[in-house]
Amino acid sequence: MSVPSGPGSSWLLRLAPDTVPPQPACSPETLAAAEHPLGPDPVGWALEVARDMAAHIVRQVPEHGAPGAAVPFQRAVEATVLTALTGLLTEPEPTAALVPPEAVASNAELARRNVPLDRVLRGVRLGHAYLHGRLMEALGKEPEEIRVQETHRVSELLFVYADVQASRLAEEYVAERDRWRRGREAARRRIVDELLAGRLVGGAVAARTLGYELARHHVALIVTSGSPDTSTEELRLLAAELCRAAGAEQLLTVAAGSAELWAWMCWPAEPRRAALARLPRQVPERRPLRVALGPVGYGTEGFRRSHRGAREAERMARLGRTGWLCDYADVSTAALLTADVEHARWFAARVLGALGGDDPRVRELRETLRVYLAEGRSPQGAAERLFVARNTVTYRVRRAVELLGRPLEVDALELRMALEIARLLGPG
Repeated sequence: MSVPSGPGSSWLLRLAPDTVPPQPACSPETLAAAEHPLGPDPVGWALEVARDMAAHIVRQVPEHGAPGAAVPFQRAVEATVLTALTGLLTEPEPTAALVPPEAVASNAELARRNVPLDRVLRGVRLGHAYLHGRLMEALGKEPEEIRVQETHRVSELLFVYADVQASRLAEEYVAERDRWRRGREAARRRIVDELLAGRLVGGAVAARTLGYELARHHVALIVTSGSPDTSTEELRLLAAELCRAAGAEQLLTVAAGSAELWAWMCWPAEPRRAALARLPRQVPERRPLRVALGPVGYGTEGFRRSHRGAREAERMARLGRTGWLCDYADVSTAALLTADVEHARWFAARVLGALGGDDPRVRELRETLRVYLAEGRSPQGAAERLFVARNTVTYRVRRAVELLGRPLEVDALELRMALEIARLLGPG
């Protein structure tokens, strides 16, 4: 879109700075492209306005002024103001090519720093609003004929330029963020693969690449989804929420597939088991997402072992009847017993006999007996865990023993193992 200009646009050539303008930060090419049509005074005015504009934006969006981002941002603001001023004078076709390279470079830096896109675009909107205000202020000093003619033209053209710039920067942001993440993810995945393989990796190199301390107590997570349409970002958000709920110091995430994320959270001191056990109650379920939690481990070896435990918990979640969060601590025995699933089912069927049936009533008796034995044969302890009366536990245990066809004292270890297998795998 282009708005025809009239002879009144020459007022732009009368713009001049109020004081000595700052030294330019933008590229010599950008400066030369503006100086040719505008002249030194309007360029000085643009540099002065750009300095004030940058400060105005940083006050409201501090990320633009963060260490390492401030200088590229100042260059971007200068180039944007000079380009806009030149455009108001010459009215080129408003295409993506109008966005100066300094703005694209600053935008890429913000993408690499993971500044949210809405914050980046807020800076664009604030900048164009500020520039519009300064131009209207300057235009207010011109004769009425020029003000009437130019007010609408300037406002509409600036809106077009802002729209073009926001669209280009949004596209560049997404592309740069994806490139950066792919490169960063690839480097992190290489280090993680080396650690999981048990190979020696320098602690400093690993910490720098991963952004994660290995000399800590770790708990690994494997976050998966039952839907292929789930984004990696959704998996990361759930991992981050679990990390916060567990009170962990750091979180490391690595994409492991289209619907799988590996993660680790760590603490300087060993976390309490109770804090991890509360996670399913503290964090709401997000179907179709599931989480497998590994055991606590220390250092590089603990990092590896916790992931292996999480992998076993994830396997048990796929095989059995666990909740949306499967903790290795709850299934470690069954994981060991079911390394060979077919053999495990045969074993459970042989040991349990009639108690291994799939009838709901039989399953209830079997689960009561399992809890009763886990509670050291305490009817009261089992009743509290199952939320039933003590007499109910006593009755169910008696019925379970009848189906079993032998006293509990016979092969007690085999019986407990068979009950664990049946709990997770179901009858053979």
